[in-house]
Amino acid sequence: MVAETPKTTPKKSGRSTSGKTAAAPAPTPVAGARKGAAASKAETPPAAAPQPRRSGRKTVDAGDREQMIAVRAYYLAEERGFADGDCVADWLAAEEWVDGQLRAGKPAAS
Repeated sequence: MVAETPKTTPKKSGRSTSGKTAAAPAPTPVAGARKGAAASKAETPPAAAPQPRRSGRKTVDAGDREQMIAVRAYYLAEERGFADGDCVADWLAAEEWVDGQLRAGKPAAS
């Protein structure tokens, strides 16, 4: 049998580290610079255009407005007991009432 030769380990430098590795010094921050500022500028999407200010009023779409008018017209017909009335006149009166409520910024509750 052939005797195996022991593997050699690489030689260490002459410095003694006493088992600890030296930490790299922390980088000194530059005044006014953000971390990764150059990279973030390239990745930042353009700012959105400012939205127009709203006066606090809620907008009502056509479908909601029509529903409000229908409910108001029903209540007008109910007030007269559903007797001999003109449903078109009830609708037009309800439409005027709802539009007035919306212009005044009030809730269009009957």
